[in-house]
Amino acid sequence: ADIQAIDPIPGAEFLELDIYAEDAIRRIVEALGDSQADLVLSDMAPSTTGHKRTDQLRIAALAEAAYDVARQLLEPGGAFAVKVFQGGAPPELQAALKQAFAQVRHAKPPASRAESAEMYLVATGFRGA
Repeated sequence: ADIQAIDPIPGAEFLELDIYAEDAIRRIVEALGDSQADLVLSDMAPSTTGHKRTDQLRIAALAEAAYDVARQLLEPGGAFAVKVFQGGAPPELQAALKQAFAQVRHAKPPASRAESAEMYLVATGFRGA
């Protein structure tokens, strides 16, 4: 799901939606059919302002919204990965993930530019809703 249209990808179903929309979860659940998700991956990022604290607050809010989706969609044992900026995820989100998942860690993929502040919070072994 994304708020912007993308080119079709063979074998993938794309939903153009706002994660904050009232019907977002319902639409994703409908797309999954009878299945739960093995993985929820969020690459969402806000438009940056250049003001470090504002940008951190914005991406933190998106990360928390992504986790809300993951909690509702993941099957037990599933994984969640979410983009955050250096400095990591908010402590409240990290604490919630540590309770809900067997393992939580930060990762910076090799494809991410060295000067970029982006990194990912990766949680595996979802314990269930």
